[in-house]
Amino acid sequence: MSGEIFSRVTEVLARGEPAVLVTVVAAEGAPREPGARMLVFPDGRIEGTVGGGALEHHAIQKALELLRNGPQTLLEDHTLRELGMPCGGKTTLFYEVLQAPPTLAIFGAGHVGILLAKIAREVTPWKITLYDDRKEREGLCPQGIEFRHLPAYRDLPKFSGRTYAVVATESHDTGFQVVAALLGQEPGPAYLGILGSRAKAAEIRTKLVSLGLPQGKVEGLRCPVGLPLGGKDPGTVAISILAEILAFHHGVQLP
Repeated sequence: MSGEIFSRVTEVLARGEPAVLVTVVAAEGAPREPGARMLVFPDGRIEGTVGGGALEHHAIQKALELLRNGPQTLLEDHTLRELGMPCGGKTTLFYEVLQAPPTLAIFGAGHVGILLAKIAREVTPWKITLYDDRKEREGLCPQGIEFRHLPAYRDLPKFSGRTYAVVATESHDTGFQVVAALLGQEPGPAYLGILGSRAKAAEIRTKLVSLGLPQGKVEGLRCPVGLPLGGKDPGTVAISILAEILAFHHGVQLP
Protein backbone atom coordinates (compact mmCIF):
# COMPACT_ATOMS: atom_id res chain seq x y z
CA MET A 1 0.00 0.00 0.00
CA SER A 2 2.89 2.43 0.68
CA GLY A 3 3.92 2.34 -2.97
CA GLU A 4 0.34 3.02 -4.04
CA ILE A 5 0.04 5.90 -1.59
CA PHE A 6 3.23 7.52 -2.85
CA SER A 7 1.96 7.20 -6.43
CA ARG A 8 -1.25 8.90 -5.39
CA VAL A 9 0.70 11.67 -3.62
CA THR A 10 2.52 12.35 -6.90
CA GLU A 11 -0.80 12.51 -8.75
CA VAL A 12 -2.34 14.81 -6.14
CA LEU A 13 0.57 17.25 -6.31
CA ALA A 14 0.56 17.20 -10.12
CA ARG A 15 -3.13 18.14 -10.17
CA GLY A 16 -2.76 20.75 -7.43
CA GLU A 17 -5.40 18.92 -5.37
CA PRO A 18 -5.08 19.55 -1.61
CA ALA A 19 -4.84 16.57 0.72
CA VAL A 20 -3.22 15.50 3.98
CA LEU A 21 -0.83 12.58 4.28
CA VAL A 22 -1.10 10.92 7.71
CA THR A 23 1.73 8.56 8.68
CA VAL A 24 2.16 6.27 11.69
CA VAL A 25 5.69 7.11 12.85
CA ALA A 26 5.68 5.18 16.14
CA ALA A 27 3.41 2.50 17.58
CA GLU A 28 3.20 0.28 20.66
CA GLY A 29 0.35 -2.21 20.82
CA ALA A 30 -1.50 -0.28 18.11
CA PRO A 31 -3.46 -1.72 15.14
CA ARG A 32 -0.96 -0.48 12.54
CA GLU A 33 2.83 -0.52 12.48
CA PRO A 34 5.08 2.49 11.75
CA GLY A 35 5.00 3.34 8.07
CA ALA A 36 1.23 2.89 7.67
CA ARG A 37 -0.19 5.83 5.73
CA MET A 38 -3.50 7.42 4.86
CA LEU A 39 -4.47 10.22 2.49
CA VAL A 40 -7.33 12.49 3.55
CA PHE A 41 -9.10 14.69 0.98
CA PRO A 42 -11.15 17.86 1.63
CA ASP A 43 -14.46 16.04 1.15
CA GLY A 44 -13.53 13.45 3.80
CA ARG A 45 -12.54 10.69 1.39
CA ILE A 46 -9.59 8.57 2.47
CA GLU A 47 -7.15 6.20 0.85
CA GLY A 48 -5.12 3.83 2.98
CA THR A 49 -5.52 3.40 6.74
CA VAL A 50 -3.76 4.21 10.00
CA GLY A 51 -5.69 1.63 12.03
CA GLY A 52 -9.42 2.25 11.79
CA GLY A 53 -11.80 2.93 14.63
CA ALA A 54 -11.68 6.00 16.84
CA LEU A 55 -8.02 6.67 16.03
CA GLU A 56 -8.70 6.89 12.32
CA HIS A 57 -11.83 9.00 12.87
CA HIS A 58 -9.78 11.42 14.96
CA ALA A 59 -7.03 11.49 12.32
CA ILE A 60 -9.52 12.32 9.57
CA GLN A 61 -11.08 15.16 11.57
CA LYS A 62 -7.65 16.56 12.47
CA ALA A 63 -6.55 16.38 8.82
CA LEU A 64 -9.67 18.28 7.69
CA GLU A 65 -8.95 20.91 10.36
CA LEU A 66 -5.40 21.31 9.04
CA LEU A 67 -6.71 21.74 5.49
CA ARG A 68 -8.93 24.58 6.71
CA ASN A 69 -6.62 26.36 9.13
CA GLY A 70 -3.12 24.88 9.09
CA PRO A 71 -0.40 24.42 10.22
CA GLN A 72 1.27 22.55 7.38
CA THR A 73 2.67 19.76 9.58
CA LEU A 74 1.71 18.29 12.94
CA LEU A 75 3.01 15.51 15.20
CA GLU A 76 0.52 13.97 17.66
CA ASP A 77 0.91 11.28 20.32
CA HIS A 78 -2.17 9.23 21.18
CA THR A 79 -3.05 6.79 23.94
CA LEU A 80 -5.66 4.60 22.30
CA ARG A 81 -7.70 4.06 25.48
CA GLU A 82 -8.17 7.82 25.73
CA LEU A 83 -9.74 7.68 22.27
CA GLY A 84 -12.14 4.95 23.42
CA MET A 85 -10.32 2.01 21.84
CA PRO A 86 -10.28 -0.98 24.25
CA CYS A 87 -7.15 -2.48 22.64
CA GLY A 88 -4.97 0.06 24.41
CA GLY A 89 -1.53 0.89 23.14
CA LYS A 90 0.06 4.07 21.90
CA THR A 91 0.67 5.57 18.49
CA THR A 92 2.24 8.71 17.05
CA LEU A 93 0.84 10.26 13.88
CA PHE A 94 2.55 12.73 11.58
CA TYR A 95 0.29 14.97 9.48
CA GLU A 96 1.58 16.70 6.34
CA VAL A 97 -0.57 19.01 4.24
CA LEU A 98 0.17 18.41 0.54
CA GLN A 99 0.06 21.45 -1.68
CA ALA A 100 1.58 21.92 -5.11
CA PRO A 101 3.73 25.05 -5.52
CA PRO A 102 1.78 28.13 -6.61
CA THR A 103 1.50 29.01 -10.28
CA LEU A 104 2.52 32.45 -11.51
CA ALA A 105 0.54 33.31 -14.66
CA ILE A 106 1.87 36.35 -16.51
CA PHE A 107 -0.17 37.83 -19.35
CA GLY A 108 2.02 39.85 -21.68
CA ALA A 109 5.54 38.98 -22.84
CA GLY A 110 6.70 42.58 -22.89
CA HIS A 111 9.59 44.09 -20.93
CA VAL A 112 7.90 43.86 -17.52
CA GLY A 113 6.40 40.41 -18.10
CA ILE A 114 9.67 38.86 -19.24
CA LEU A 115 11.68 40.39 -16.39
CA LEU A 116 9.05 39.30 -13.86
CA ALA A 117 9.25 35.75 -15.20
CA LYS A 118 13.06 35.75 -15.04
CA ILE A 119 13.24 37.07 -11.49
CA ALA A 120 10.48 34.75 -10.22
CA ARG A 121 12.26 31.77 -11.78
CA GLU A 122 15.42 32.63 -9.84
CA VAL A 123 13.87 33.17 -6.42
CA THR A 124 10.80 30.92 -6.23
CA PRO A 125 10.04 27.22 -6.82
CA TRP A 126 6.77 28.16 -8.53
CA LYS A 127 5.51 27.05 -11.90
CA ILE A 128 5.67 30.09 -14.20
CA THR A 129 3.70 30.46 -17.42
CA LEU A 130 3.99 33.40 -19.80
CA TYR A 131 1.00 34.12 -22.05
CA ASP A 132 0.96 36.38 -25.11
CA ASP A 133 -1.13 36.87 -28.23
CA ARG A 134 1.99 37.15 -30.42
CA LYS A 135 3.45 33.79 -31.35
CA GLU A 136 6.82 35.33 -32.20
CA ARG A 137 7.28 36.34 -28.57
CA GLU A 138 7.96 32.72 -27.69
CA GLY A 139 11.56 33.27 -28.75
CA LEU A 140 11.93 35.84 -25.95
CA CYS A 141 10.60 33.51 -23.26
CA PRO A 142 13.30 32.75 -20.67
CA GLN A 143 14.56 29.17 -20.49
CA GLY A 144 12.66 27.02 -18.05
CA ILE A 145 9.45 29.05 -18.35
CA GLU A 146 6.43 27.79 -20.24
CA PHE A 147 5.14 30.00 -23.07
CA ARG A 148 1.56 29.74 -24.26
CA HIS A 149 0.19 31.49 -27.32
CA LEU A 150 -3.27 32.97 -26.75
CA PRO A 151 -4.63 34.49 -30.01
CA ALA A 152 -6.45 37.72 -29.11
CA TYR A 153 -6.24 36.59 -25.46
CA ARG A 154 -9.37 34.49 -25.92
CA ASP A 155 -10.04 31.07 -24.42
CA LEU A 156 -8.10 31.77 -21.23
CA PRO A 157 -7.36 28.69 -19.12
CA LYS A 158 -9.40 28.21 -15.96
CA PHE A 159 -7.56 29.10 -12.78
CA SER A 160 -8.15 28.04 -9.21
CA GLY A 161 -6.26 27.40 -6.03
CA ARG A 162 -2.90 29.09 -5.55
CA THR A 163 -2.60 30.85 -8.89
CA TYR A 164 -1.17 34.36 -8.88
CA ALA A 165 -1.97 36.25 -12.09
CA VAL A 166 -0.37 39.44 -13.41
CA VAL A 167 -1.71 41.27 -16.45
CA ALA A 168 1.05 43.22 -18.22
CA THR A 169 -0.18 43.30 -21.81
CA GLU A 170 0.95 45.89 -24.37
CA SER A 171 -2.57 47.31 -24.73
CA HIS A 172 -4.72 48.73 -21.91
CA ASP A 173 -7.86 47.53 -23.69
CA THR A 174 -6.46 44.01 -23.96
CA GLY A 175 -5.41 44.09 -20.33
CA PHE A 176 -8.91 45.10 -19.28
CA GLN A 177 -10.33 42.24 -21.37
CA VAL A 178 -8.06 39.72 -19.64
CA VAL A 179 -8.82 41.06 -16.16
CA ALA A 180 -12.57 40.96 -16.79
CA ALA A 181 -12.32 37.35 -17.99
CA LEU A 182 -10.24 36.27 -14.98
CA LEU A 183 -12.56 37.98 -12.49
CA GLY A 184 -15.44 36.15 -14.09
CA GLN A 185 -13.91 32.75 -13.33
CA GLU A 186 -14.95 30.75 -10.30
CA PRO A 187 -12.97 30.61 -8.15
CA GLY A 188 -10.33 32.24 -10.36
CA PRO A 189 -6.81 33.29 -9.35
CA ALA A 190 -6.09 33.84 -5.68
CA TYR A 191 -4.22 37.02 -6.61
CA LEU A 192 -4.81 39.28 -9.62
CA GLY A 193 -2.99 42.47 -10.53
CA ILE A 194 -2.76 44.70 -13.60
CA LEU A 195 -0.31 47.35 -14.72
CA GLY A 196 -1.79 50.83 -14.65
CA SER A 197 -1.79 54.19 -12.93
CA ARG A 198 -3.54 55.16 -9.73
CA ALA A 199 -5.51 57.68 -11.74
CA LYS A 200 -6.92 54.89 -13.93
CA ALA A 201 -7.58 52.45 -11.10
CA ALA A 202 -10.97 53.87 -10.08
CA GLU A 203 -12.11 54.02 -13.71
CA ILE A 204 -11.08 50.40 -14.28
CA ARG A 205 -12.95 49.19 -11.20
CA THR A 206 -16.08 51.14 -12.15
CA LYS A 207 -16.09 49.57 -15.62
CA LEU A 208 -15.59 46.10 -14.17
CA VAL A 209 -18.51 46.50 -11.76
CA SER A 210 -20.67 47.76 -14.63
CA LEU A 211 -20.08 44.42 -16.35
CA GLY A 212 -21.79 42.70 -13.43
CA LEU A 213 -18.62 41.29 -11.89
CA PRO A 214 -18.72 40.69 -8.11
CA GLN A 215 -17.88 43.80 -6.11
CA GLY A 216 -15.67 41.86 -3.72
CA LYS A 217 -13.54 40.43 -6.50
CA VAL A 218 -13.21 43.82 -8.18
CA GLU A 219 -12.08 45.43 -4.92
CA GLY A 220 -9.44 42.69 -4.54
CA LEU A 221 -7.84 43.59 -7.89
CA ARG A 222 -4.35 45.02 -7.38
CA CYS A 223 -4.27 48.12 -9.56
CA PRO A 224 -1.69 49.45 -9.96
CA VAL A 225 0.02 46.13 -9.31
CA GLY A 226 3.20 46.10 -7.23
CA LEU A 227 4.51 47.74 -4.08
CA PRO A 228 5.33 51.46 -4.33
CA LEU A 229 9.12 51.28 -4.67
CA GLY A 230 9.33 54.59 -6.52
CA GLY A 231 10.95 53.57 -9.81
CA LYS A 232 9.17 53.20 -13.14
CA ASP A 233 11.74 51.28 -15.18
CA PRO A 234 10.74 47.70 -16.13
CA GLY A 235 13.19 46.07 -13.72
CA THR A 236 11.97 48.02 -10.71
CA VAL A 237 8.33 47.44 -11.66
CA ALA A 238 8.94 43.69 -12.02
CA ILE A 239 10.64 43.56 -8.61
CA SER A 240 7.80 45.55 -7.03
CA ILE A 241 5.22 43.12 -8.46
CA LEU A 242 7.04 40.03 -7.24
CA ALA A 243 7.54 41.61 -3.81
CA GLU A 244 3.81 42.22 -3.53
CA ILE A 245 2.97 38.68 -4.64
CA LEU A 246 5.44 37.23 -2.12
CA ALA A 247 3.86 39.32 0.63
CA PHE A 248 0.44 38.00 -0.39
CA HIS A 249 1.77 34.44 -0.54
CA HIS A 250 3.14 34.66 3.00
CA GLY A 251 -0.03 36.20 4.40
CA VAL A 252 1.30 39.73 4.91
CA GLN A 253 -1.45 42.34 4.99
CA LEU A 254 -1.14 44.49 1.86
CA PRO A 255 -1.92 48.22 1.90
